[in-house]
Amino acid sequence: RGHTMRLTALCLLLFLAPCCTWGVPQPTRKWKFDATLDHFSYSPESAETFVLRVFEYDSHWTNKSGPLFVYTGNEGPLESFYNNTGFMFDIAPQFNALIVFIEHRYYGESIPWGSAEAAFTPDGLRYLSSMQATADFADVIKYYKETYNIDQVVSFGGSYGGMLTAWMRLRYPQLVDVALAASAPLPMMAKTAKPKQKFFEIVTSDFGAVNKRCPVVTRDGFTKLYETVKLSGYEDIITSNFRLCKRFNMSQFDHLVGWVRNSMLMMAMVDYPYPAEFFGDLPAWPVTAACNLMLDEMDESGDEMRALAVAAGLFYNGTSGTKECFDIYEDFIECADITGCGTGPAAIAWDWQCCTEFQLAVPSNNQSDMFPPFNWGPKVVDKYCKEKYGVTPDPVRASMNYWGADFRAASNIIFSNGLLDPWHAGGVLEDVNPTVKAIIIKEGAHHLDLRGSNPEDPQSVIVARKQEVALIKQWLNEARDGKTVF
Repeated sequence: RGHTMRLTALCLLLFLAPCCTWGVPQPTRKWKFDATLDHFSYSPESAETFVLRVFEYDSHWTNKSGPLFVYTGNEGPLESFYNNTGFMFDIAPQFNALIVFIEHRYYGESIPWGSAEAAFTPDGLRYLSSMQATADFADVIKYYKETYNIDQVVSFGGSYGGMLTAWMRLRYPQLVDVALAASAPLPMMAKTAKPKQKFFEIVTSDFGAVNKRCPVVTRDGFTKLYETVKLSGYEDIITSNFRLCKRFNMSQFDHLVGWVRNSMLMMAMVDYPYPAEFFGDLPAWPVTAACNLMLDEMDESGDEMRALAVAAGLFYNGTSGTKECFDIYEDFIECADITGCGTGPAAIAWDWQCCTEFQLAVPSNNQSDMFPPFNWGPKVVDKYCKEKYGVTPDPVRASMNYWGADFRAASNIIFSNGLLDPWHAGGVLEDVNPTVKAIIIKEGAHHLDLRGSNPEDPQSVIVARKQEVALIKQWLNEARDGKTVF
């Protein structure tokens, strides 16, 4: 009976809920900005340029006197963030704002030399950094301010984009008046704070909040996977249970474990209350959906490893379920970021950034979390990066460049974090001063507040968005009146 009820509920959720991004209009203009290749040298290369994509939406800029809303692009194609940041469009009419999204260099179509072959080499990647990217954003903002006589600017960003948006306010306060940085784990990146709860502990808590059995089945599923490879004929057993396209062998073991781990953590990150296609075609509350699928399989087969495989498959197969088998090397790429680098050229770019600026050493221990022990420490990362690119991470330099996540002297920055999001452990969770504010969203996943308003939104994100709008209005008014202290 429990099996039938859970399956029926899941089917109803998939059938009744909206299927796409809520209320984001198409850009009114797409254009390309000639960006400087190297902002920080006087070498011949510094005179080179490349094209940076910009999406613009001006339908709410009715009197041509409102502020500029800028989204500082993330580690991926611009369309993905444009289509999943409806909050800017929802509130733009209140401000008569012009909306602009800027693509991050080396991502999407904003590739130096217009060639992935030239850009994605150790030599070509030397111009990829957050410092270069924020300088790109500054040039685009300056262009808009001067060309359209725009007085005020509000920057928005989520995750890495949220880090960039906070840094824009720190580095270019003359250009950016207010910054909303959602799900931006700056203290974790700067190594200036020890999180009260670890990344994989939060993923485990998310699954445990749905049903206490889910972390137990997950842990037991991994244990059985480790035991199965000791058996005769393990190749066919694992190939069948995980529905792999290619016959499994022991050389694939670590990658398979990473494939499963990546699925669980990504569903925790994007545990939105309605179907979304941000990182995959997922149902509403994907953690709940995955947990229920896991328990259904346990009720039916009693096989923990198969239950784990079924739950992990949801992320890669989505609600459509069209994949007949899984290619784990196509679905998931191992990289310097244990939480994943995505796929395609963007994976190379983010891998490079994690091998230079950002050291994302997020271990699991199988005690406080449900994942196999994995110590992705600095020495392991250094070895990986040295072998792949000939470089090693230097997070100290990034920390120094951006105040070491010490925002006591900053102003007009909102840091928002959702407690369902594993990254909130590394975020700014308390007010720093009267104009550097922390907003906590109890039922919020990864930058849920930046998504467009939806009938299924929990009350906590509705309240958070109202607080954000109020602060943006207040700080813009104070800046206009000359009351802002930089």
